[in-house]
Amino acid sequence: MADILIPIVAIVFSLSIPIVALIVEHFNRKNKMKVIEKAIEKGVTLEGLSLEEPMKPRVPYRSGMVTLATGLGACIFAFFIGKIENDAIYPLLGLGSIPLLIGIALIINDKLNYNRYFNQELDSPSP
Repeated sequence: MADILIPIVAIVFSLSIPIVALIVEHFNRKNKMKVIEKAIEKGVTLEGLSLEEPMKPRVPYRSGMVTLATGLGACIFAFFIGKIENDAIYPLLGLGSIPLLIGIALIINDKLNYNRYFNQELDSPSP
């Protein structure tokens, strides 16, 4: 009984994470709306209040480094599993190479487009 219960619980918990995130975001927006309504009722100016989150500046190379590290970790994991089960090393290396190569591509993309994204003013039109 416990053998079948563990995967079911894992699937339910992993699927509940985005649902909980959506619910939390909904309540945060609802609270912001209440604050804005109260400000309108009291006649306060709404210069600093908005429902939209301010745009955060993009950090170059972060997504590429995280994805690269994930792929590298999966490849290292494959070598350790290969010591236990010889037939498992190649499928795991193949699986780990996918995020590894995606991370390399993201880093190359940030390197090639660095000037376009990070050395211009936000209000100027893009070329």
